[in-house]
Amino acid sequence: MNGKYLLSTFIFLLINIPYCFAQNNANSLSVTAMQGITIFTPDSYQPQGYFYGAEIAYRLNMANNNVAWIKDLNIKDIAFTATWFNLHAISINEPPEIKGTLGNVFGGLTILDMSLFETGKTIFYFSPGFGFIYSTQTYYTNNNPIVGSHINLAVQAGFKMETPMSPTTKLAIGANFFHYSNSGFKLPNEGVNNINATIGIIRNIDADGPNRKKETFRIDDKQSFEFGIGAGRRGFVNAGNYINPQTGKSIPLPDSAAQRNATSNLYMLSLYAGYSYRLNSLFSLKAGTDVVYYFKPFSWDNFYRTYQESGSSFDNVAWGLSLGTDVWLGRMAFMFNYGYYLHFNTITPEHFYWTIGGKYYLNNWMSLNVKMYIHGFDAQYANFGLVFNVD
Repeated sequence: MNGKYLLSTFIFLLINIPYCFAQNNANSLSVTAMQGITIFTPDSYQPQGYFYGAEIAYRLNMANNNVAWIKDLNIKDIAFTATWFNLHAISINEPPEIKGTLGNVFGGLTILDMSLFETGKTIFYFSPGFGFIYSTQTYYTNNNPIVGSHINLAVQAGFKMETPMSPTTKLAIGANFFHYSNSGFKLPNEGVNNINATIGIIRNIDADGPNRKKETFRIDDKQSFEFGIGAGRRGFVNAGNYINPQTGKSIPLPDSAAQRNATSNLYMLSLYAGYSYRLNSLFSLKAGTDVVYYFKPFSWDNFYRTYQESGSSFDNVAWGLSLGTDVWLGRMAFMFNYGYYLHFNTITPEHFYWTIGGKYYLNNWMSLNVKMYIHGFDAQYANFGLVFNVD
């Protein structure tokens, strides 16, 4: 498949989708072509080449949804998308040059279309999204040096312009940043980033968006205490040229096949206790402490089975203090904290850390929690657990 076939698909859809009602609260379908601009990783690899993709979305119209966070963020649509990228033509510049190892990427994301401003009938949006993707090629199947697992987390953020072409059809043009990685669960996990240009057709369908007068779930407490517990695992390092500072000698490489087939036992348990102050319906400020327990601390004598990059710890316990915020979207809250380890016996001088993640409230006092621990730009591990609220 290439760009001309995608364009033919858009023209076919534009001509052949039956006429739909032009109400302001109608849901819609969209088909979007994505043309690659650049692709990169945060580390030494230099992927480059031609890539493209497509997105099909079902979009819920929020015009009749009066829930506070929908109105506060000026969300016009919530889109559920199926996304595809063809990365077969990407080469990775590492001697010898590796070609065609990124394969195809398939995913599903939820995207919020947040209106920034309007001019006439044209609307400009900021559109963040998150979800999961499936990578067809990995280090373990096709010697892909960047991607270690088939299943990865994906985030997207973009700007776009929508303008009407008829009472029921709109043209959308924009650009996105797209990232996927697996949070260190299975290495390598360099993370793949791309920037792409988009053009798409949006067509109304004969279905109204959700009609909600208010949020049925609310936590109105101005102040609360949070207690969290969770666990996660990090994958083994597979290769690399490392020096033992105690001896000044290179650390012997592990047996490649054995390292690939080994199951990581680098488990961590995390505890969190903090104070939260609710500013408004959207934001909370937080201060807290993190304790991370390493079931298998780092050892130079067992380097490739204990090394966790800048998250490596000689001791079983690391603990620190952090400040951050929650962004509330109904039952869902997205978290960000930045902190400093007061105790962290590590091989690097990096004691600053940050955590990002999300929590979904089952009721007013308990939520499911996914949180990623990050040192510098190294994703150490993803932590899965529960958070309990106490008024």
